[in-house]
Amino acid sequence: ALWHIRLALLLRGPDIHHVHIVNRSFARARALMTEIYTADAWSHLRNANEKLDFSIVSADYGEYGRVLKERVRKADVLFCCTPSTAPLFPAEHLTSAEGRKKGRYVSAVGSYRPHMVELHPDILRQAVAPEHKHHHHRHAQKGGVVVVDSLSACMQEAGEVRQAGLTPEQLVEVGELLMVKKASLQEIAAGGEGEVGLKKWLMGGNVIYKSVGLGLMDICVGEDLVILARERGYGQTIEGF
Repeated sequence: ALWHIRLALLLRGPDIHHVHIVNRSFARARALMTEIYTADAWSHLRNANEKLDFSIVSADYGEYGRVLKERVRKADVLFCCTPSTAPLFPAEHLTSAEGRKKGRYVSAVGSYRPHMVELHPDILRQAVAPEHKHHHHRHAQKGGVVVVDSLSACMQEAGEVRQAGLTPEQLVEVGELLMVKKASLQEIAAGGEGEVGLKKWLMGGNVIYKSVGLGLMDICVGEDLVILARERGYGQTIEGF
């Protein structure tokens, strides 16, 4: 969770105003908060945006249920980073009429075995519900999508996908999404409006990213981190290594 916060602030710092850390243990949440506010490695991130504030919520709080629902529904981005065997929050926080008033990005990367779940299966089922008209891309008009790092790996290992009973046809592999984005940008450059459905995912529905981990993803992230470090003058380059 700590590194997800760091990466989000490094990549989109000016756009982020509130970071809410939710943990079932107050002690662990407080430890994260203490590091953020005291560690020198966080100083440039803390000071880069005067509107940025942090808060913690834990199950020890008397009104945890109410506050959790409020935080989840108001969030633009949710990072789930725990090997939980039970949903981290009730499905209706996102599936109810109130929860569907806005779209958000939901990243579920902590669970990686069939018995693990961070998101209630109903959240995934709703995202792939057939409520759209025919379109050249099968998810385009849906207002919600489930993106996976690997179809084969997630069909075998992702507890949320398996327990929701999803099929490969109901999922979008991240490489496919990148191809749609590239085609959309090319269409816009040619004077068109681009992939309307892609915009709808981001503005009107929940974009759910489910990952169980791939070596290739580690390489891609590593390359981006090296580029970012060079741009900001961090680290040391060993010639010929």
